[in-house]
Amino acid sequence: MSSAATLVAMCALGGCGRAGPPPTAADHGIVSFNVSEDPHSLNPILARSDDERQLAHLAFDMLLDVDAHGQPVPALAIVVPTVSNGGVSADGRRITYHLRRDVRWQDGAPFTSRDVRFTWQAVMDPRNAVTSVRGYDLIEAIDTPDPLTAVVHLKRPWAPAVETLFTYGAHPIALLPAHLLERADRAAWARFDLAPVGTGPFEPVSWERSTRIIYRANPHYYLGAPRSSEIAAMVIPDFNTDLTMLRSGQLDWSLLSPAQRLALGAEPALRFAYAPFAGFGALSFNLRRAPFDDVRMRRAIAQSIDRRRLSEAITRGQYPVTDSDQPPFSWAYDPAARLPTYDPMAADHALDALGWKRQADGARANDGRRLEIVFAVFPEGDTAVRTAVYVQQMLAARGIDVTIKKVTLAHFYLPASLGGLLMSGKYDIAYFAWRTGEDPDDSDLVTCSGASNYAGYCDAALDALELQALSTPDQSRRRTLYSKIQGTLARDVPYLYLYAPKYGYAVENQMSGFEPTPFSPTSNSWRWRR
Repeated sequence: MSSAATLVAMCALGGCGRAGPPPTAADHGIVSFNVSEDPHSLNPILARSDDERQLAHLAFDMLLDVDAHGQPVPALAIVVPTVSNGGVSADGRRITYHLRRDVRWQDGAPFTSRDVRFTWQAVMDPRNAVTSVRGYDLIEAIDTPDPLTAVVHLKRPWAPAVETLFTYGAHPIALLPAHLLERADRAAWARFDLAPVGTGPFEPVSWERSTRIIYRANPHYYLGAPRSSEIAAMVIPDFNTDLTMLRSGQLDWSLLSPAQRLALGAEPALRFAYAPFAGFGALSFNLRRAPFDDVRMRRAIAQSIDRRRLSEAITRGQYPVTDSDQPPFSWAYDPAARLPTYDPMAADHALDALGWKRQADGARANDGRRLEIVFAVFPEGDTAVRTAVYVQQMLAARGIDVTIKKVTLAHFYLPASLGGLLMSGKYDIAYFAWRTGEDPDDSDLVTCSGASNYAGYCDAALDALELQALSTPDQSRRRTLYSKIQGTLARDVPYLYLYAPKYGYAVENQMSGFEPTPFSPTSNSWRWRR
């Protein structure tokens, strides 16, 4: 999970022309919302952040989407492939997609299986700065026996394929138009990045840098003509400004952190819509060095932290406590997984047994060395910073000195080779937020060689479970495996999971059709109306 890809999610979790006067929500047929930064591109396969993916979903579609409960549903494909319906072969290496026949690109050209194959080729083209090729690099070939059938052949069985490819993987990929780009030079690609052509309900018609992007309704959208004539995506970097614009009617909806929601207070013209977040907020213990290389210390710290108090005091319960890295709406979520519960007396006994005894001043020490730990956090997130402060107080009550170290998001999630804090292990405890894909695959985070194994955790038995879960297409078998994985992680506590957030969107009362999903607030934009 790259820092650019997580910026909007983390702050919410933690917390081409001359610009004219911005449109307001009162303008007939226009729906306005805000993004926190100007996109670097409107090409959906180049999206780096949640904001850019939300914009991409206005103009582009995927083969599969998700509903409000996070369950896969058909989009450009007419059915979700499974083993039982013949869409996935018994060995898991072949996936067959049957495509809708009534879909056209915004320039009138028909959408076909050729576009599916081309999008895969574009993702794998090293000239395209795609955030991740995970899963797409396992495709051996895509056959197109007819215009409405695409058959994906995998190099080896990979269970996450259906819920990852051309849908909501950790890095979602929408479909690109082969007829425009298959033989295009880089200049044509650059033009497409600024003024793309998709199959979606809206098409961008003007981009006033750092101010707004205007989208016009696509009357030929396959689900029906959009109910609004235009969408205005306003670029608003300052979170105080979006509250002001909400109150004044210049925005129809906006994603708010819990602190913003509480600051907004009662606004008669606004209501709140919620969607479960596909991810979690957690503490990472650094297992690469003492004292957190000892599971007894990790468990003692977990018993020292009142996670329910964190949820209530910081988010007023909007971010419920969780014991798993799987979102509660996932088919793989196991409610039986249990991390150590808040038990300060047990924590004291455990710390004493580890040799960290209370001194006269109340601080703990071992052989004259005080128990001092560094808590790393990114300052851009209100929830992240407030969590660090509360944890600092809770651990102080157990005689532990905590120093809060603030590191910007730009450096928090980078690879170790680039000085990224989490992967380089320059901390004792760190608050981080994680966005999952639709599939429960968490191997990047928890396996010995995982690309985002922030804790430095390594357990051969868990790696074997992960390998099995990635290689069998049988969902019931995978559910059993992920249950064992969640139990192992709860026992070993490389991460102390804190929050299973619900995203809160302030919505203007006159607006209808706004139904955010765990992965996107814009996937049903064709229904928006005010």
